[in-house]
Amino acid sequence: AARCEKSARSPPAECRRRAPCDLRVFDPGRAFHRDVILQSRPREWAKNNVDAPNRHFQNGVEWWVHRALPPPAGERNASALVGARRVFVAAYFSYMFIFAPHKVPAALSSIEAGLGAGWRRGGRNVVAHGHPGACVGGTSGAVRLLVDDCSSCGGSRPYIAVPYVVSRPAWLVAAEPPPGRNRSILLFFRGHLPRVSIESRSVRRTMLKALAGQPDALVEAATARPGASYEPHGDYLKKMLRATFCLSPRGDTSSSKRTYESIAAGCIPVIIADGLRLPFERWLDWTAFSVRVKEASALADPLSVLRTLRAIPAARVAAMQA
Repeated sequence: AARCEKSARSPPAECRRRAPCDLRVFDPGRAFHRDVILQSRPREWAKNNVDAPNRHFQNGVEWWVHRALPPPAGERNASALVGARRVFVAAYFSYMFIFAPHKVPAALSSIEAGLGAGWRRGGRNVVAHGHPGACVGGTSGAVRLLVDDCSSCGGSRPYIAVPYVVSRPAWLVAAEPPPGRNRSILLFFRGHLPRVSIESRSVRRTMLKALAGQPDALVEAATARPGASYEPHGDYLKKMLRATFCLSPRGDTSSSKRTYESIAAGCIPVIIADGLRLPFERWLDWTAFSVRVKEASALADPLSVLRTLRAIPAARVAAMQA
């Protein structure tokens, strides 16, 4: 595992997955993937809230896809891609969106120069946009890998739902589940309140206001304002270990990294985000390990969420956490 995690240009064969179909990689140039990571600096949004340009970047699904796919990255000869059923275009648009937005036009030009002007048509080429704001018009006809189709990714068709990156701390993502804790909290949530201009439905704001002070709920509102201070992320994750359910309402967009962090922590996610497509729904029965609540129901009677969770039998809860 340690060998696979290193950022070597050509990882060992055991680090790659056998593709289920003819899936190849087009490399538009290292300036648009490897160098974006190596030459960028972390972005600090607030104390203890920092995005770093590495494999742990929460929106960096393209790094993981690129690393896993055969053949080795570096293929720039379009003729070698003739007949491929799918081609993953290795441009790290999510990293560029946060760390190097000036590179996006050049990345699009490089892709078009290599694949031709019609590269966005036909549904063959696949582009990752792991950040909801990272979509650009130049990729609108490609198959997009998205955490959700909100913000600049709104209206994306077709697209494939992918998860956020949850790759640390080591104790959270180890092969063995985190050590058992006394889950004395029924429902836990900590997060910022999105601007009303972004989240006009006010789902998160309504839930936080209603749940505040409930005896079996721990609800903490953070702030994303300049100069704000977040609690250390490890402390936040440890609170998930003390909770049976973790609230995951829509915020700035319909998706949330906390959905995947809570699963890793053995805390059953309670998802309140209509229209959100979850990853791997063809193969995973999300009802087996999560609870989904309609936005209208949560807005009409926020405390009904608590009543629903309290009514779930202990055996069912244990099965959902297994």
